[in-house]
Amino acid sequence: MGQNGHDRLRVLFVDDSKDDVELISRNLRRIWKSVAWYDVQTEAALIIALKRDTYDIVLCDFKMPNLTAVAALGIVQESEQADIPFIIVSGTIKEDSELDVLKKGARDFVPKPRTFDDDDENWQRLVWAIKRELRLEGERMKDRIKLGYSYDMTIQAWGVALEKRDKFTQGHTLRVTDLTLRFARLYSTISHERFLNIYRGALLHDIGKMAIPDSILLKPEMLTAEEREIINTHPALAFEMLSPIPFLKAALNIPYCHHEKWNGMGYPRGLVGEEIPFEARIFTVADVYDAVTSSRPYRESAWEKERALAYIESEKGKSFDPSIVDKFLEMMA
Repeated sequence: MGQNGHDRLRVLFVDDSKDDVELISRNLRRIWKSVAWYDVQTEAALIIALKRDTYDIVLCDFKMPNLTAVAALGIVQESEQADIPFIIVSGTIKEDSELDVLKKGARDFVPKPRTFDDDDENWQRLVWAIKRELRLEGERMKDRIKLGYSYDMTIQAWGVALEKRDKFTQGHTLRVTDLTLRFARLYSTISHERFLNIYRGALLHDIGKMAIPDSILLKPEMLTAEEREIINTHPALAFEMLSPIPFLKAALNIPYCHHEKWNGMGYPRGLVGEEIPFEARIFTVADVYDAVTSSRPYRESAWEKERALAYIESEKGKSFDPSIVDKFLEMMA
């Protein structure tokens, strides 16, 4: 195991010198058991690299013909890996420029090593900077995991609280969340972060109903047209309730859009086709399936599985994304 406690170091180099990249990566293998690296020289290549893999650290030259360190830092900060430690490794930077890039979020500036000997001050400084950032990232990750767990327990409690209020839908939130996650796992392109936001959005999909009066929400008979209009405000209410909460902004697609329809006849915004966020498109199929296969006071009895699946297939291209229906039917078969 490497001296920093990591068995493997994954480095993204942003550097126009292949020789420097190979030299640094070869010497990093003296410290870490395994070093995997990828190098880029343009903005487009950097964007692709951040989408195709994850990295422990970014080592970036300051000035290259097609890309500057400041531009590269901005691209990393706008990506899904915004927290990757970003270290400038360069021999061509002035003190005022160094301060500027550090203010923008770079973790350190290290002059490029000359000899890579044990007594090379720049080499030792680079190794120390990487070890420091990996240690700090490990501590931050532990904190994020603890905080995320607390957030998710709170979210789940909100969903359960809503179901305690609405006895007609008890168990629906946890069932449909479980079904949605099973379904989402079939899509290999869904990142861990996106999967987590699907989980949170599914738990909170009906949170807007907290603002609906009991006389409407708990009414055992069919709703009037006016009452139905009030119920139909719950996605917009969810948006108003959740959008001020920073960590839930990425989970809003399901609470806000789960009543939109593929043909544009849904609400609250009448979105059409792929205007509807993907998360909402997969959730709504699972949501309708659970709703029709569960007992409700306004329906004679819960539907059998075959009838529910036949209904979902009949709504292909109307309520639901056709390709998502096909995948859902395949899963349920």
